[in-house]
Amino acid sequence: MAVCGPEGGARSFFQHAIERAIPLWVHWDLTWRCDHKCVHCYLTDRHQPELTYEESLGVLDALVEVGTLFLLFSGGDLFLRPDALDILRAARARNFDVKIITHGNHVTDEVADALCEMGVTRVSMSLYSDDPAEHEAITLIPGSHQKTIDAGRRLAARGMKVQYKTPVMVHNRRGWAGVKRLAAEIGADWECDAHIQPDDQADFGLCSIGAHSTERIVAVMNGLEQVRDMVVPIPEMPDTPSHYHTCAAAKGSAYITPDGRLWPCILWRDSLGSLREHTFRELWYDNPKIEEMRVVRRSSYLGDCAGCGYHGKCGYCPGLSHAETGDPGRRSAYVCERTHLTMAALEYLHRLNERGAPLPLPGEEAALFEEAPTFAERQWAARKAGMARPADRIRLVQIDEPERARR
Repeated sequence: MAVCGPEGGARSFFQHAIERAIPLWVHWDLTWRCDHKCVHCYLTDRHQPELTYEESLGVLDALVEVGTLFLLFSGGDLFLRPDALDILRAARARNFDVKIITHGNHVTDEVADALCEMGVTRVSMSLYSDDPAEHEAITLIPGSHQKTIDAGRRLAARGMKVQYKTPVMVHNRRGWAGVKRLAAEIGADWECDAHIQPDDQADFGLCSIGAHSTERIVAVMNGLEQVRDMVVPIPEMPDTPSHYHTCAAAKGSAYITPDGRLWPCILWRDSLGSLREHTFRELWYDNPKIEEMRVVRRSSYLGDCAGCGYHGKCGYCPGLSHAETGDPGRRSAYVCERTHLTMAALEYLHRLNERGAPLPLPGEEAALFEEAPTFAERQWAARKAGMARPADRIRLVQIDEPERARR
């Protein structure tokens, strides 16, 4: 959860960029148009006056000037723009490392050839289940499941790096883990996300379609499978110092909307201005607003979180704090819950490692939760019940307990 890793090497390079406010990473949504209707989508307004091709070239040149190296293009679905491949080619011609996110349904042989030829580094796609019915209960588009799988096969066959991403929610609670098998068959990487984000109007009600906390803990554990041998007891895990930044947003990374507004990141939806009216350099370096954003550090949360055993491990998110409280330096109840679930998952994972037991899969939660609750679960239960100190009493969106969860 920390911004930086051990001293030296890559850590020093990226920390240097953050300290100097060099926007190495930029996430750019070329469009918010999409022909899927995903039930968990955070976008409430898809009609934006998108940057033209010529304007997009100007933004690419501006990013070269300020030292950006990595570009992530997304949407909506970017291939609903007829000039998407042209913009990607222009980015590669400027030597950006280019990755894309797409639902894959428009990745034909011709598109796959083009992405391979221009040297796109990675293509990520959401695949929600190994069961087509579950996947399409989320996209609401018949046939979308097979098209996403076929896109992965096309790209992998050309030697491209493919990643399937699987957010876990009530709609795919049975089949989300099966995506790991499908990804392995194709030769793709797999990423599991146990947490649903609020919409772009700061409505956390959208999070209620997420799975129950017990299922989310199991999802976090499965997402950590590749590093499970590195898991140690929580007290032995190093703490991130309080003076560190929480993340790279507004310092080493930024987000651009389809109509050219600049945000600190996709979750920190607080506009810094328009790239149609100002240069990137002006908004990034000559802007009092962004200077205020850069003040936020882990220590900013000590007013709310002093005394919490997880302060040094919490996944603080200024964007979610801003959405929930209006202040990027205040505690977010959503983030607090997410951290406790992650810590609980790590505790359970350590227990399984000690006895050489396999990870539980969907439908197998009951056996895991027959054990004594973890410290993280006990602390979280106390907060929800109002038994913690007054500053720790928080209200969350509650999700109905599934039949197999702890009683």
